Amino acid sequence: MQPLTWQETKKRLKSDFLRQRTSTNTKDICYALLFNTSFKICFWWRISQYFNNWKILNTITKIIYRHYQFKTGVQISPYADIDGGLAIAHFSCIVISDCKIGKHFTIMQGSTIGSYRGSIKGGSPSIGDNVVICAGAKVIGNIKLGNNVMVGANAVVVKDIPDNAVVAGVPARIINMNGIERTSYH
Repeated sequence: MQPLTWQETKKRLKSDFLRQRTSTNTKDICYALLFNTSFKICFWWRISQYFNNWKILNTITKIIYRHYQFKTGVQISPYADIDGGLAIAHFSCIVISDCKIGKHFTIMQGSTIGSYRGSIKGGSPSIGDNVVICAGAKVIGNIKLGNNVMVGANAVVVKDIPDNAVVAGVPARIINMNGIERTSYH
């Protein structure tokens, strides 16, 4: 992943914030940084990503991010490339590996986006825009999830999923093709 500019980092943070609030005034942002755990983890992950190549600031922001990582159970790789609009609907036991994720991504508790390590199928997922990963779902391997996809609770996705699909089951299979309607609630 290429290092982000400060402008791009601010743009993504604003988009993350607007997934949870309707205004970006200073009072609302301060309130969210104090009391909104979902936004705090997104904020400190993005800030630590931005300062990744700065010695002192990198150390400080990583310590703060690690604090919230342990407090919330949300682990996002520093090499993950997540566009703006990240929403963690319920935190606890969430793992996001070195993957590429599009705009307006929602993930819920107990979910994993991971890669096969030491396997012929090695690699990490690539996830499109407006995707919702429901509670307990797993997205594993070098696969592609299209835009407007909803992954049902406890599903295990190990193959490519087309745009607008709703998938469920183990292994996940398409149950309908109206994902755009299902994902628009966030």
